[in-house]
Amino acid sequence: MYKDYEIKLNAILDKHGVQKVDLGAIDDFEKLFNKALDGGEKVGLKLIDNLRKAETGYKKSIGDMKKVLKLGDSIKKSAKDLGIDLPKTVINKIDSAAATIKEEQAYISKIKGMYNIF
Repeated sequence: MYKDYEIKLNAILDKHGVQKVDLGAIDDFEKLFNKALDGGEKVGLKLIDNLRKAETGYKKSIGDMKKVLKLGDSIKKSAKDLGIDLPKTVINKIDSAAATIKEEQAYISKIKGMYNIF
């Protein structure tokens, strides 16, 4: 099929002094283009899948940290009611849990923004 077109096209191009065109190269170009396009799509889908997994992991971590924070706040209240001071390491961990929740919520927001890219 392409051979007839190639012969006619080359005859026209010869008449006008233009280089011959290899229609096989066009087929090769189309195959390579489609392969590259499919490859890019696969990368994008894999990235979206990994983003979803990260989002799910952060949500679980936030849930766990909220439990830690709730228990930590309860411990702080109990210590205050008893008039005792908690060890600084415990207070730091309670503060760290609150900071981690905010940080991971920010990560989730950024992940959701990345979905819009695709």
